[in-house]
Amino acid sequence: MINPGTAPIEGARLDLAEANLEVFLTEVSRRAAEMDEVPVRRRVAHLAGDPVRDPQADRDGRFGWDLPLSDGRVVRLLMPGADLAALRDDITAQAPCLYVNGIACWWTGAVDSVAGEGLTLR
Repeated sequence: MINPGTAPIEGARLDLAEANLEVFLTEVSRRAAEMDEVPVRRRVAHLAGDPVRDPQADRDGRFGWDLPLSDGRVVRLLMPGADLAALRDDITAQAPCLYVNGIACWWTGAVDSVAGEGLTLR
């Protein structure tokens, strides 16, 4: 049995994954700013620098990037090479998942996961 959203993506394209990554990082930045407003949390690291493409990480129609953090850690992201609407707007179990550090997440969960990197409790 294949878990919902994790099936290989037919006809995946790198150019779609690159466009999706740009939108994704914009949403991560917005969400991180919201998370920073919570008084019981403080940010000890943030995304720093440009994503680094890693073709060795590509699998099943998902394209790999390393997202560097200011503390030297890296978040591994596998972005589907599918239409943005299929990733972000489809609320069915067939929506393709992204992978964040090896964990399958739908779009909003992936945004929250990356935005939450570097947060700790006060």
